[in-house]
Amino acid sequence: MEISDYINSIVAFAAIMTSILTFFMIKESSRMRKHYSSPELSIYLKNAEASPTLLFLFIENLGMGTAYDVSFKLENDFKHYKYDGFKLSNKAMFKKRLEYFYPQQKFEFLIDSLEGLTPSQLEEPLIITAFYKDVFGKKYSRKFILNVDLYTSREMISPGDTHARVISYHIEKIQQSLRTLTQHVVTHHKK
Repeated sequence: MEISDYINSIVAFAAIMTSILTFFMIKESSRMRKHYSSPELSIYLKNAEASPTLLFLFIENLGMGTAYDVSFKLENDFKHYKYDGFKLSNKAMFKKRLEYFYPQQKFEFLIDSLEGLTPSQLEEPLIITAFYKDVFGKKYSRKFILNVDLYTSREMISPGDTHARVISYHIEKIQQSLRTLTQHVVTHHKK
């Protein structure tokens, strides 16, 4: 074997290795493109910042891509609304299709106050299924089972770690003082 044969073998080996590396780079590039164009819808419950008895539903696109042709099926709604206007089944989001749901876009709905509800009234979960497509037309279906009972008996941090909580805490203290004062006035007035 001559030196040119060795050089040709090395060049052929380098060409094969370059082809293999190019293949993996193209595959990784394809994965990255899918990742950056994939929507990821999330539905979750959260207590209000200023009042732990108020419960909110959040629908958010946490993904990097836009969700298309989005619809929601409310399989099991909250059963103990104090006001019919809060019912999720009355909201347009659950009646119509949403053409686009952009990355980091968020919708927030007040469910209701959980104050005065018994644990047995909160046992049934809220069940919502989200249907949507990505930019490539791939269909997604995701069911969210939201246990309302996990959001009861939450205590507010006193006085709180945000301005809204501090204000709410002091308003609550004023209301307690007014109740006590009213009780004393009523009691002394009766005598």
